[in-house]
Amino acid sequence: MSDETSFEADLPQEVACKEIPEAGVFRIARRDSPLALSRISVADAEMPLSGNRYDVSGGGVLYCATDLEGCYAETLARYRPSPRIIAALGLHTDGYMNVGSVPADWRLRRVTTRVICQEPLPFVDVEDPRTLATLSELLAKDLVALDMDQPLDVSLMRGRNRLVPRLVSRWAYVQQNEDGTPRYSGIRYESKLGGWECWAIFDGTRLGQAEERAVSLEDPELVSVSAMYKLTIH
Repeated sequence: MSDETSFEADLPQEVACKEIPEAGVFRIARRDSPLALSRISVADAEMPLSGNRYDVSGGGVLYCATDLEGCYAETLARYRPSPRIIAALGLHTDGYMNVGSVPADWRLRRVTTRVICQEPLPFVDVEDPRTLATLSELLAKDLVALDMDQPLDVSLMRGRNRLVPRLVSRWAYVQQNEDGTPRYSGIRYESKLGGWECWAIFDGTRLGQAEERAVSLEDPELVSVSAMYKLTIH
């Protein structure tokens, strides 16, 4: 997918937007760089399984969730034991670490932080069917180039092929007002893991940290997610 994709300039009325919470949103990040943006190379941006879902080639994106539980759910999902491993070994082994164990190093290297967006612009709501219907029309040629032969829907936005959500994110990223200023601050979406509300915040949005604290084994959100995923947090 080329960065030279041409997008319609006018704002369609059917693109639904949401305002990010004034009180802030949460993220779990590495202790040494809590506000580090996700960046993707041009080459990786053209790979369907590379990078993060709403990464923008040539730009940066900060991923957050409205609730801390959503952050833990997204961050710890990769540690979930697969059905094949559970069928073969069960959830407990005779080894040093059980299946589904998360090493202490993961926790000690990370912090939870509440991020405040200062004077944010609207966020494109890709969960709204009006948005998806409108972008199916605006991005029709680009979707065909990606060998997509169906209108945009939630299954495509949450599917394994990340070229589709990145196409939508790129469209939102380059939209401008008449005075040349950006039109959107990012993407509002729901986690494919459940109903958690998530935000992909574009670079250029002014950010601040309202609070930061270490990841504790007693965090109720961590306890809830680890129990749901059958994980042992060390």
